[in-house]
Amino acid sequence: MRTSDGIKKNLLLTLILAAACGCARNDQAVIFATARTRGRIWPHGAEGPEKAQTGGFAVLKNLYLRETLPKLIVDSGGWFSSTPEGFLTRGKSTIACMNAVPYSLAAAGMDDLSLPPRELCKLAATAGFPVLASNLYLKTNKKPGEFASYKLLQAGKHKIGFFSLIISNPARPNRAKYLPSYKLEKETYEAGKAIKALKDAGAQMIVLLANINPKTSAKPEFYREFLSRVPRIDLIITDDPAVKKPFKANRSWIVRAGLGMEDAAKITLDIEPASGRLAKAHWEALPLPVKEYGQAPDVMKVARTYRAAADAHFSKRIGFLSEALPLAENGSSPVAEFAADCIKTWAKANAAIISVSEPAAGFSSGPVTVAGLYSAFPLDSSVVFVKIRGDDLESAIAGMPPSEISVSGLKLFLKDGALERAETKTGPLVPAKAYHLAVPDSMVNGREHTVLTNAMEFANSRRRLREIVGWCFSRKRTLSRPEGGRIVRN
Repeated sequence: MRTSDGIKKNLLLTLILAAACGCARNDQAVIFATARTRGRIWPHGAEGPEKAQTGGFAVLKNLYLRETLPKLIVDSGGWFSSTPEGFLTRGKSTIACMNAVPYSLAAAGMDDLSLPPRELCKLAATAGFPVLASNLYLKTNKKPGEFASYKLLQAGKHKIGFFSLIISNPARPNRAKYLPSYKLEKETYEAGKAIKALKDAGAQMIVLLANINPKTSAKPEFYREFLSRVPRIDLIITDDPAVKKPFKANRSWIVRAGLGMEDAAKITLDIEPASGRLAKAHWEALPLPVKEYGQAPDVMKVARTYRAAADAHFSKRIGFLSEALPLAENGSSPVAEFAADCIKTWAKANAAIISVSEPAAGFSSGPVTVAGLYSAFPLDSSVVFVKIRGDDLESAIAGMPPSEISVSGLKLFLKDGALERAETKTGPLVPAKAYHLAVPDSMVNGREHTVLTNAMEFANSRRRLREIVGWCFSRKRTLSRPEGGRIVRN
């Protein structure tokens, strides 16, 4: 018979073993993740009647410091383009605030590749943390010097390996992509290389920062197909807003980073103690209210410096409008027509064509500031010089929906919604005559436009459309709205 002491000893042993197993099951670490911050270093007013201040790296730092589990904080790129600070510093303000948090690691995003290689490398060099771009190459097939292909980090006692992929088109994956200044290598090829290197370095868990082209979206099938072709990845942190909730594909967890400094993703990792592999990922999107977390003074000091410089720069007056230039009016875009006139004059061209999607806003009458210029033309499109025969130009215009373009130096006559003929001030286009045309590069980079198909010559000016519109404002004390009636519908 078992004595009462024996029963107590067995019960105590059972409890100890259960506790030990419980501790093993609860081995945890945390990854905080952000993406597409786009220069939003400062809190902004939230929606709602109280309009409480929310967002910003100073709030994020206080949230991060509260976490008691072993932790890392990572970012998936998209460092400028939507705010005055981002426009002015070309991402430097974002990296400076990330240094002050400090971040553990970051990766370049698709939007960041609008910077030329030298500028992008200089930006990455200012980071006090590793910056990844695993499948990014220069046109020379060399890796940009300031970027790493992978990095091994420690969260408590666990070794976590990171790599990143910039995915240009999830609908047509695993193909090399050639950009104006860069090359994106095939995703599976670079993933295989990075995972092997991380495993050889002792990584117990593999994390991918997946940077999806903001102009596209990745369906769950993309992740499943990708994961079926590469060695095991434990966790994918994507910057795709289409991923609303975590899901599992193969043996991997797919979660979304916090976007736009509206929130931060908190990913709690349940880790198998023996193998160090990921057992489960718990995901939360945490808002960043100033009232709840406060703001870290050291980060605020950095942010204020950039904010003050941006305010001074963007408040500068560059011109005056006697009449408003609305974004859309009676089926046309006066602000797009104004921009078309600007690039035609600047380029000394016979004509100019721009997409009505180039401007994001119009101009009010009265003083025009640098801030207004950036609000109206937020894209970094540059102007391209094109030499083209009259018949080829008319054919190219015929292939463009009339409602989607604005012209200068041309009058388009439509019949039943289709182009009947195009004329200059001197009459119809002459088929064999060479015309000098100015267009934004956004009209020649995509397959939907055919301007360059039969062009005789073309060259990128490397001057931004926004700069040229600013040049127009600086030439005259007062400007009025452009002449309308450029597209005649019968």
